[in-house]
Amino acid sequence: MNRWREGNMKKSYKNPFYEYGEKLSSVKELMIFSAKKHSEKTVFKYKLRNKIISKTYNELLRDVKEKAQFLVSLDLPKQHIAIIGKTSYDWIVSYLSVLYAGMVAVPIDILLSTEEYLELLERADVDLVFCDKKYLSDIEKSDSKGLKKIICINDSQSSENESTLSKKDDISLDDAVDKNKIDSEALALIVFTSGTTGKSKGVMLSQKNIIVDVMSAKRILGLDERDTSLSILPLYHTYEMTCDILLMMYYGASVCLNDSLKYMSQNLKLFKPSVLYAVPMVVESIHRTIMESAKKKNKEKMLKKMLKLSTALQKVGINLSRKIFKSVIDEFGGELKLIVSGGAYLDQSYIDFFDAIGVNIVQGYGITECSPLLSANPDRFKKKYSIGCVVSCCQVKINEDERYEKVNGHLVGEILAKGDNVMLGYYKDTENTNKAFEGEWFKTGDIGWMDEDDYLYITGRVKNLIILSNGKNVSPEEIEGKLSLLPVIKEVQVVSKKENNTEQIQAIIFPDELFIKENNIDDVQKYIEDQVNDVNRSLPVYMQIGSVKLRDTEFPKTSTKKIKRL
Repeated sequence: MNRWREGNMKKSYKNPFYEYGEKLSSVKELMIFSAKKHSEKTVFKYKLRNKIISKTYNELLRDVKEKAQFLVSLDLPKQHIAIIGKTSYDWIVSYLSVLYAGMVAVPIDILLSTEEYLELLERADVDLVFCDKKYLSDIEKSDSKGLKKIICINDSQSSENESTLSKKDDISLDDAVDKNKIDSEALALIVFTSGTTGKSKGVMLSQKNIIVDVMSAKRILGLDERDTSLSILPLYHTYEMTCDILLMMYYGASVCLNDSLKYMSQNLKLFKPSVLYAVPMVVESIHRTIMESAKKKNKEKMLKKMLKLSTALQKVGINLSRKIFKSVIDEFGGELKLIVSGGAYLDQSYIDFFDAIGVNIVQGYGITECSPLLSANPDRFKKKYSIGCVVSCCQVKINEDERYEKVNGHLVGEILAKGDNVMLGYYKDTENTNKAFEGEWFKTGDIGWMDEDDYLYITGRVKNLIILSNGKNVSPEEIEGKLSLLPVIKEVQVVSKKENNTEQIQAIIFPDELFIKENNIDDVQKYIEDQVNDVNRSLPVYMQIGSVKLRDTEFPKTSTKKIKRL
């Protein structure tokens, strides 16, 4: 458990947290607070027909209130509102208006099939849908019994081809919709899990769950109202909405909306963000771009020398990284100083690389059921290989399990959490809700340990654990992390395989075709097996890979680019 949180920290270690910000009780209160404090400051920027549109905090609040008033006027029986569509200002306004009106938002993954998302609308008892026009026909044809209304966003047209909302000039900050008191502990969000290992579940979150996580996240990062982020992750995930959109609003900062990942490089130069909230795939892609650019310019050796120089200077307290690598940083807008990585584990080598060029990487850990942030490496007191300190709204403990070997004398087991950011339960699913808790502690399903300074470390997932016949336990993620560092491997999944009554660890690998081509590798199977054998030498005998199987296609993935377990 966090022994030093809120003033109980061991005297031998500095408090890694920044000071508290304004205390808020709901997302609605956050919108009002930010509009009053930063009224004419830009909150969102986005491209529209080759123009950059800016929206101030005041304009955002007016747009949100207008749509919230409209929702209240409909007198919906369930007041469960789904939002499905591409990243846009209208999507954000729709989402925030639902919370402002005290209703229940149901963000939907746009990568789901028609059959899948229609099923979620039914399961969540949705009675109104905000959607992009492309979804209109399928939703209209659906036989959802509770659905009362469908409204197009981004083109402001409803299913009846009429204007969704009429523009009004008489909306002020003290309008009647403001007086509706929000029950911050009531159901406010139903977010469906990505279902990497089974059927998705509807996570129920309250406005209190979300806002305490936002306030706690602010204590991890040293940002302020001068900062700008580029929103590149799906808005329907709690990571993007909590840790980027709402957190940046809490700072009074600005968010620029990325219209497509294929334009990310172009938009980095256009909007010049100082912060990027990303998943490991994005970090790895940026790293690859830098290395490939250096190789094309015959500057690869020079880059590696400068990386070593920058790292050596930092160790003696001299940080010239941003001057040394100015041309590299300029390729990403010139202002990028911080990348927050979450959604999956990012190998330490990437963090070290970006630290050397002057871009700080903070690795965080979260789960939808915890709104989602549980821990993050504070930007001024990072620890290598750690996923950081537990956020101040939450407590964590390790559920000791004798099956797992200790790490440096520390107990290893399932990570349990309790606090104001932990979910209300799974929607209409008492059985799975009960299974998810051990008393008042939520079972994350992740295996990890905590060091003497209460920094958290993850070794794998309980569901993915490979239990060998000799009683040994293997976390496939640990082996996958080592294999993924091999440049010939683009994607990998480690599984247990029985062959001729013999159990062994198997690595299923999707090779990097570009690397194979550039290095003129003829026998790909043999080359990869040789590389894997080199990795085996660094592993205990019981963890070593017994066979390698190659794939012709990428692994199936969730919308956050996590590989689905086979």
